[in-house]
Amino acid sequence: MIGLIVNPNSRKNRHKPSRVRRLEKVLGRHGCVIETPSVDSIVPALKRFADEGRRYWVADGGDGALHWMINEAIRYFGAQRAASIAVYVPTGGGTIDFVARAIGMEGSPQEIVARLAAAVAEGRAPALVEVPVMSFVGSQTLYGDESVAWRRVGFGCALAGFGANFFGPLYRGNKEYGAPRIAKLLAAAFGAGFGQFAMRGPLAALKPDFMARAEHEFLRPLRGEVRVDGTVLRGEDGRAVREHTVLHAGSVPVNLANIFRVFPRAGDGQMHVHAGHISVGEAARVLPGLITGRSVHHLLRDAIDGPATTLEVVCEPGEELTPVLDGEVFHRITELHATVGPRFTMALP
Repeated sequence: MIGLIVNPNSRKNRHKPSRVRRLEKVLGRHGCVIETPSVDSIVPALKRFADEGRRYWVADGGDGALHWMINEAIRYFGAQRAASIAVYVPTGGGTIDFVARAIGMEGSPQEIVARLAAAVAEGRAPALVEVPVMSFVGSQTLYGDESVAWRRVGFGCALAGFGANFFGPLYRGNKEYGAPRIAKLLAAAFGAGFGQFAMRGPLAALKPDFMARAEHEFLRPLRGEVRVDGTVLRGEDGRAVREHTVLHAGSVPVNLANIFRVFPRAGDGQMHVHAGHISVGEAARVLPGLITGRSVHHLLRDAIDGPATTLEVVCEPGEELTPVLDGEVFHRITELHATVGPRFTMALP
């Protein structure tokens, strides 16, 4: 039996009040649909699914919907039980959809739900795949100066630098998402980099405000120490890298809107990590590799692009991470430790 959660406030559902009725009709007697208008309403829905013995838990939406379903399941049931109590079903259809792409899911969300319902009705088990997550443990600052523990799991993350900076402008778009918006912002980011290069030294005082804002928005680095597999990340000169313009990781290969294909070496018990300092000029040189899903480690002087089992970040005083996990933005993280695991079973109807 199937349990499906719908966020009525999501971008795609906000003006479609009939969506719940359509999904209920597709599921028929084989499933239950529950609206979850806030994060606080997810656990009661999952508890009901567990109490009713529903095996397939469907997140209607993109990676953000799947992220919240799994993280709230972990918060309530614990990681081990959350991984064993259900088979999770991503449906895509959101702004960020790389998990569904990574496992080979095809079709619209309604088509996926219909195929799953048909399999249940016929007593067939859909194809299953084990998908690893990254587990994050860290510290977050709340209420000005209170430090609290921060725990999440995720499949792909932009922790700081170019990748994390990119999501602020992306989510402020005028309801424009997907490849066209990403391409426009990519051009704006490289434009900011060109301006930074062209107006150095004495010319910096003449820089227009809009150029300075673009530089801050797209290019600001994170200052801190990064350890990969327990070793401090060092540049070509042997010194510890203290300014990080790239700090990303994935437990699965990521295809972002068919523009970026990154983390090809994720899997088999390891995450794929980008970390270190890359100039805008270097970014332009490695861009073809990131578009075609190739490792660019050999092109980097003060950064790495490759597999790892652990990733640790400690910010310098006054610095904070604004990490983006599966498209969801978090704030005021001052340190974190990332590892691979556990694995979650997902259906591929």
